[in-house]
Amino acid sequence: MKISPYPPQQTLLWIGAIMGSSSLCAAFTSTFWGSLTHRYSPKWLYLRTLLVNTIGCFLMGFTTNLSLLLVLRILQGLMTGSSTIGLIIVSSTSSPERVSSDIGFFQASMTCGQLVGPLLGSLAAGAFGYKGAFISASSVLFLSVVFCFFYVTDIPKLPARDAASGRRTLDKRVMVSWTLCFTVMIQLMFLPSVLPAVFENFRVEEAVALKWAGIVVMLYTATAMVGTYILSLWSRRVGIYRLIILLASAGILLQGLFVFSEGVVDFTIMRMIQTGLVAAIYPLTMSIFAKESKGNVIGFLNSARFAGNALGPMIATTLLAFSNLPTLYLFISLIALSALLGFGYVFRHTLVEAKAH
Repeated sequence: MKISPYPPQQTLLWIGAIMGSSSLCAAFTSTFWGSLTHRYSPKWLYLRTLLVNTIGCFLMGFTTNLSLLLVLRILQGLMTGSSTIGLIIVSSTSSPERVSSDIGFFQASMTCGQLVGPLLGSLAAGAFGYKGAFISASSVLFLSVVFCFFYVTDIPKLPARDAASGRRTLDKRVMVSWTLCFTVMIQLMFLPSVLPAVFENFRVEEAVALKWAGIVVMLYTATAMVGTYILSLWSRRVGIYRLIILLASAGILLQGLFVFSEGVVDFTIMRMIQTGLVAAIYPLTMSIFAKESKGNVIGFLNSARFAGNALGPMIATTLLAFSNLPTLYLFISLIALSALLGFGYVFRHTLVEAKAH
């Protein structure tokens, strides 16, 4: 299916815009979807956003115009608030003892989709063509709508908030937590955009690099998924705040150690360990605020995930264009360290109390 009448370079720009538009739109609208749960049933909001995503995915299979494809991706981004609403439903239906592990399982499920989605999409495109791949994906989404209709708990809308309480919700605790989640997502998402430069630095031939690229991404995505679930369970013993500090510190250290990697194998091992640790920080941080019944806070924190997804690759390629890989690795370590220090300072009293107990 030929959809681009543009020259190759212009087509690449279109592809970049199409791929990034969804996450950027989701980052801006995530707080909005969270706030709607104070006015409408979370379950029915969740079902409607899923249904719109299903229709959008189906229509993508029939478009032959890049501008229309971009519009559909933007629409998907606007409707991606379903993940925010899903987090609110999970946190509202979980017991205090299980909320961190349940959110971790929810996040691990999304990571699993990121892992197997590209593989299943390529297999579907090869078997049914591009149109058939989109139709297949929309069919899976529709089955999800049906499943959620019958099995997702219909919780009440969140308690109404007055204007004064609304102004106080996005306090310094929320802001430093958002920053920490944002830098974690940058750590998780920056690499694919610069993998060719990484392999070139290791003097790997282009043909071999193409094979390694997919393997590396799948391996560290798998450890991120497993680490998210296991470490969320472990937080019951260690404590959420202490575990966040430990995992963020280890992730920063490993990020800096990339400078000293000498080949694909040791780099991949370090990357797998790093993602297996830092991926758990996002659901752990979300669980701190899960029981406060503030949909806009959950939505705002969830926007950090979308912002990191969109800006992580952009930051990496921009820095690499004007510097080198060691500078890129150390810059990401520095911003992650700044976010961790801010988090530690704001929650210092909570950390002291947790240590005392």
